[in-house]
Amino acid sequence: MKRLSSALEYSLTLLQRRDYCSQELGLRLEKRGYKNEEIAEALSRLEQWGYLDDKAYLLRKVDKYLEAGKSRAYIRQRLLLSGIKPEMIEDGLEQLYPLEKEKETIKFWWEKIFGQSEQTVPGKKEIIKWARRLYAAGFPSEEIKPYLNQDEES
Repeated sequence: MKRLSSALEYSLTLLQRRDYCSQELGLRLEKRGYKNEEIAEALSRLEQWGYLDDKAYLLRKVDKYLEAGKSRAYIRQRLLLSGIKPEMIEDGLEQLYPLEKEKETIKFWWEKIFGQSEQTVPGKKEIIKWARRLYAAGFPSEEIKPYLNQDEES
């Protein structure tokens, strides 16, 4: 007969595969049928041992999404869905991804898309299509608007 693993053993197995925040891991254990007391004990032990740290999880995720060129809104939503507390998310974003950095990200995407071909100026439709993509990706419209009028200024 197969022995059932404890919540702590199962948590360690999950953490070998990928990072989890406390709430996300707790939900996985709950789904698996472990009792609340056993889940709380496992999470407490993992935090004591340093295997489960929501702040470190948040910092790693923000860095990952920053490298991918994601917006603050996208990152905020993904972290909320994983179970990180909103105030912790805001602190992490202010620390690692200030508004100025988001402006730089928008500029990066502009130059990547339209800066490659210097001989052809992008048309209004292409610029609007680009702006819609960025807006849908969570970038603030007030930071995108200056790029909409660039062809008129040239």
